[in-house]
Amino acid sequence: MLVLVFVVSQFFFMRSFQQIEEQNTREMVARTTSAFNNQLISLNLLNLDWASWDDTYAFVQNPAEHNAYISSNLPESTFVNNRLNFIFILNEEGRQIYGKGFDLEAEKEVEIPSSLKEHMLSKAVTDHEDVEEYMAGIVLLPQGPLLISAQPILTSNDEGPIKGTFVMARYFDEAMINGLSDTVHLPLTVARIDDEDMPETFKNAGAALSSEAPVFVNRESRGTIAGYALIKDIYGVPALMFRVEMPRDIYAQGEAMMLYFMLALCGLAVVFVFLVNVVVGRTIITRLERVGNFVKNISISGDLSTNLPTRENDELTVFETNINRMVDKLQEQQEELNAELEERKKMAQKLKEMATHDFLTGLPNRILLVDRYNIASALAHRNQDRLAVMSLDIDRFKAINDNLGHDMGDKVLKTFGDQLSGIIRASDTLARVGGDEFILLMLETNHMEDATVIARKIIESFKEPIGIDGHWIYLSTSIGIAIYPEDATDLETLIKKSDAALYYAKGHGRNNYKFFRDGDVWISGDRKSQVN
Repeated sequence: MLVLVFVVSQFFFMRSFQQIEEQNTREMVARTTSAFNNQLISLNLLNLDWASWDDTYAFVQNPAEHNAYISSNLPESTFVNNRLNFIFILNEEGRQIYGKGFDLEAEKEVEIPSSLKEHMLSKAVTDHEDVEEYMAGIVLLPQGPLLISAQPILTSNDEGPIKGTFVMARYFDEAMINGLSDTVHLPLTVARIDDEDMPETFKNAGAALSSEAPVFVNRESRGTIAGYALIKDIYGVPALMFRVEMPRDIYAQGEAMMLYFMLALCGLAVVFVFLVNVVVGRTIITRLERVGNFVKNISISGDLSTNLPTRENDELTVFETNINRMVDKLQEQQEELNAELEERKKMAQKLKEMATHDFLTGLPNRILLVDRYNIASALAHRNQDRLAVMSLDIDRFKAINDNLGHDMGDKVLKTFGDQLSGIIRASDTLARVGGDEFILLMLETNHMEDATVIARKIIESFKEPIGIDGHWIYLSTSIGIAIYPEDATDLETLIKKSDAALYYAKGHGRNNYKFFRDGDVWISGDRKSQVN
């Protein structure tokens, strides 16, 4: 009978624990690939700041006239501070205007590999359908895998026409792999798909991976389980394989629970036989039946929160107390397991938040802004409400970067975003969409005065200087405002029109706000009439 109980329990309980550990492994692989994608996003955002810049725009069109651009903006400190190995500037025909390789360990310039030069001629790098199209991914070089980002070269207002491509790249080296491993708190191994000496476990995983099965889980030993995932290069071809290794703690806890359970059953059987042979009485048999039913209920329901009641003071009571202690221990282990799973869920949520928020200011990024606009516009359409979209940027921000440096510029952007967040309503969304450009989405703007009040509050809030690292800085902002649905119903057009109003405001003295109108902009303040 005990053998049958053991076999049945082993089949049902341990299979459940195997399913839990497999799901947990898949989540860890997803966290690792998400952390890797965050590295690409970080490189791409860094590249965007350089590609969408008037100085770069002028240099790529006339390098001879703007030859001071390289020495002023691309010294060796740029490579060191941003952990970059390569920077390229290509004109609109795809011809290289500037290119440099840098060894971060030796801190000296190195020759650009010929294999990388071939990639620079690829349409995947140089072709941009529109100003919002970019490329970020990985390429395999003989020297190692390379993270690469290619952005169209635009003005500081993110406007075209496109005059070329700005490329940044850094090696996906052992230090970066260790950084990803530290992020997910698990050992991480990376193998190249073209490596003929790839370990057998990677080869077996590669045969099982596909678009339909992007993650492969393998129980590689009694104490280790591993998850595998493919990483494709910029051409959509598999380039790398990730292997995340985890100890089989969940399965080991399941085995321990089964051991406690079987020991309890064995102990119960021994005591039961002994007491039946020594003491013949209805009371003893009843109490043993109660213990048996209690253990049976636990095996069926899995509920460890109840204890076996003890009323008398004899040998059987000691046994019942030990059963309760065993159940309490099992419950404690179960609670620890649940706490660990909850912590991992929180980590997954944090990684998700990183994908939808600006890494510098902590504000929502363009992805989250689009999502919130879609919800807000649907509600506004149903309730016949208005929305306001404000474009804001910091007046003369380039002078701050040029005179005080990019680090101070980053702190100014963070302070600017914090101060705006303290002014806007809780229902509104403030997003940083690039450089010093911010977008404010205001809900339920039924009267133009609602947007006017907020715009004036924002401008008034920067009348006093702001102290940052011993510098007292006077900031001001120009604001352009577009209204849903009068000016447009899609976010992209609303942003373009609010940007037009923003630059109209800048052209009229800065530190003010303007409303947009079709073909021109509204005068700041009341929207009086429309000029056809």
